[in-house]
Amino acid sequence: MRYSSISKHCALTTFIYYHLSLSPLIPQIPRNHKTTIMSAKTTYDVIPYTSHPFAQTHPERLATLGRLFGLKPAPVTQCRVLELGCASGGNLIPMAFHLPDSEFLGIDLSNRQVTDAQSDIEALGLKNIRIEHQSILDIDASLGEFDYILCHGVYSWVPEPVQNKILSIAADNLAPHGIAFVSYNVYPGWHMREMVRHMMRFHSSQFDEPHERIEQSRALLNFLSNAIASDNYYGAMLNSELDLLQNISNSYLFHEHLEEINQPIYFHQFAERAKSHGLQYLAEAEFSSMNSSDFSSEVSATLARISTDLIRGEQYMDFVRNRFFRQTLLCHENIGLKRTLAPEDLEGFLVASSLTPETNPAELTPGTSQTFSTKNGRTISTSYPLTKAALSLLGEKWPRAIHIDELVDEARLLLGRSNITGEAHTHRTQLLEDLLSCYAENIIELHTWQGNFTQRISDTPAISELAAHQIRKGILVVNQRHESVELSDLTKLIALALDGKHSPDEVLTHIIQQASEGILNIKHNGELITGIENIEAFLRKALSDSLETLASSAMLTA
Repeated sequence: MRYSSISKHCALTTFIYYHLSLSPLIPQIPRNHKTTIMSAKTTYDVIPYTSHPFAQTHPERLATLGRLFGLKPAPVTQCRVLELGCASGGNLIPMAFHLPDSEFLGIDLSNRQVTDAQSDIEALGLKNIRIEHQSILDIDASLGEFDYILCHGVYSWVPEPVQNKILSIAADNLAPHGIAFVSYNVYPGWHMREMVRHMMRFHSSQFDEPHERIEQSRALLNFLSNAIASDNYYGAMLNSELDLLQNISNSYLFHEHLEEINQPIYFHQFAERAKSHGLQYLAEAEFSSMNSSDFSSEVSATLARISTDLIRGEQYMDFVRNRFFRQTLLCHENIGLKRTLAPEDLEGFLVASSLTPETNPAELTPGTSQTFSTKNGRTISTSYPLTKAALSLLGEKWPRAIHIDELVDEARLLLGRSNITGEAHTHRTQLLEDLLSCYAENIIELHTWQGNFTQRISDTPAISELAAHQIRKGILVVNQRHESVELSDLTKLIALALDGKHSPDEVLTHIIQQASEGILNIKHNGELITGIENIEAFLRKALSDSLETLASSAMLTA
């Protein structure tokens, strides 16, 4: 199987840079101005952190990786999940909604965010989740064991005693084949980011209020951006980091860069700390980041030679990539893990991918190369007929996943007898080998479970109660793949009318009536649409487009 060159862009250079023609004015500070240091609890109450779903933390993702490496994790449909630092439940509540037979517990130190989460839980009528106002330091054995423990965006931002407690919880409260997720900032990538953080903290420490500190930090960034030439090494590196910071939210800037504590660590140091608590490194939540195939053959050969063990190998790859963030999975150290993956390890999984062939339909003739590309821009070329047929089927079924047995059977049926000869077992093994390579390159997904959604538009389409609640509340909308979905205002309006009881034509009639009566103002490119015929034509097209968007975004319930 041959992979085409995949264009990869550093995260620091993918944000739009707004150049200011005038340097901002940074006001002078009275010499007697005092600095107020607010506790983590107070700052998160004053500036709540936007609570997102994180697909990489979902128990299903953890279960998949655990199974690949030899664990026997609990099925996600019947498991216990603990999230440390759950904020207002944006990550945990959708899990609980879509997995009603599993149990979820979240804790957070911000009373305001916990209150918001409890309000959502009550509104949705969920009985399998609790979110409590509690300190991580107060957790003990009385909570029992959990199959999955999540700690995203906390470890680097808390004092050392709390960091130790997080790892203690991951050891003491983790089921025998449980999996813990811990994310944290890492060196060497954070050296540059840390320098900018120190600059912002130095300047903003002269101000009392968090919002004022944010405003002044942005003013400093604008000043530095205009003051430092980008035609030298320091300027180029600094400006790339400044470009990113200009476009992040205020809550992210404050809690990531202006809080008193943000201590990155080298990966090998984190692994050593985990080991001291009886834990071992399992994998990264982003499996493709463990793959060295994006390096040249010379670099890969050198890494293989100097990496005497897995931990050192991962650390060397961090050096080469200048990595600044990790999402690490841990398990108990007494479990013997499988470190060499083989094609047969994919047996029993569900497979999904957004791949589409460059030619339509795909060229399935033996010996003819066919290129496929994913929605995120990754490409792959192969001439193996069964693999070409399987990848074509995955793209057609996206975003649904398909069981590996069904995929093999349908791919063979698609090819027909004339395009595939020989033993079925040999062809199956070759396909699984190709799929494993695709998984390592983040071209396909593996799953142990998927939500109750459909990519087909039924006679009476519907969205989930969770999505409807989120649309009404004006918060992030989460699909059944545990991803945030951005929807236009009109698509949100249409989505709220999809209750599983009315046909698309009935929904259209209802919205047209509202528009004709002046209850709704329908605009296109900022211009108000008038006249019943124009309104009807526009809304008919909008309804069709919105239904397609909802279907392709895993928003329609099956």
